Amino acid sequence: MELIYTVNPGIEDIAAEEIKAELGGNVEYSRLSGHIYHKLEYNVSWEAIYRLRSINRAFLLMWKGLIGKKHEDLLKLKNEIIEGLKDIHYYVTPYTTFAVDTERVGEHEFTSIDVSRLVGELVIRIVESKTGRKPVVNLRTPNVIVHVFVKDNKIYIGVSLTGPWSMHRRGYRIYDHPAALKPTLAYAMLTISGTRDKDIIVDPMCGGGTIPIEAALIHEDAHIFGYDQNPRHIRGAKMNAYAAGVYKRVFFGVWDATRLNEVIDNVDHIVSNPPYGIRYGDPSSIRKLYNKFLEASYKALREGGHLTIITTEYNYVYKIAKRAGFKIIHERVVYHGSLYPRIMVLEK
Repeated sequence: MELIYTVNPGIEDIAAEEIKAELGGNVEYSRLSGHIYHKLEYNVSWEAIYRLRSINRAFLLMWKGLIGKKHEDLLKLKNEIIEGLKDIHYYVTPYTTFAVDTERVGEHEFTSIDVSRLVGELVIRIVESKTGRKPVVNLRTPNVIVHVFVKDNKIYIGVSLTGPWSMHRRGYRIYDHPAALKPTLAYAMLTISGTRDKDIIVDPMCGGGTIPIEAALIHEDAHIFGYDQNPRHIRGAKMNAYAAGVYKRVFFGVWDATRLNEVIDNVDHIVSNPPYGIRYGDPSSIRKLYNKFLEASYKALREGGHLTIITTEYNYVYKIAKRAGFKIIHERVVYHGSLYPRIMVLEK
């Protein structure tokens, strides 16, 4: 069995480790590609795939091959694609709508639209030849997604195992914070920070509660706290925690992150998504916030504790981290909300 997963670019290694730990097999990926290739010696159920917390979508690989950079190289693959997708009628039928979604990395004369158009035409041709009827294309709300990933000289085509919606859309998100973090990135941040059962884990700017809720879903015995200075967000976070079934395992309270040390101490991990300058407005306000937040976090952490944040303000964090007493032990670029922020881990 061969699978392709889509993930947030920048956390491929985190997702690959989770996939291997949960499902076994061999994985391959390229940094910031947003894709993982997975080969197993046995079949796995969709229920097992749905337990993964770091992936967006999973696709059963139908065909993979090599492709050149020119437009005619794409057209030359028609017969190979038809042979590779000969069983596509088991997934795309005359009674289901479908769409082709293409992601392309590298330099090519053809576009993603060119690839989607060609593969879509071939899917229709195959299904019609097998069933006598054409399937219906629906680009807005398809029943089935055929995913194509082109990276340099490699091309992969798969059919969705996880439905039309990304798995980062957790069912517990009743209250949606205006600057909400994707749960898949929250999972990655907790993993990178090294959180464990029994740890004290705090998000002092929790918004709708995504990070504390993901922590509670990962760790049954951790001591988890979520604070925010906006009472409306805390009410929303409690609603989300209730929907996620972890309401009794997370404490939420109204508090100012710049005075975190006044409400809790000896913390193992502070994991948070602070405001970015591009969203926060006045640069002087963001600098003041980060200064006070890092100082309060340092005081609240135990010796060797970690502050893990995702931010576009990494240049300023470089300047103030050492002054606050931290050393930066990890950083990586990720893709989130049309931006490329960095996840940074600071150690006391």
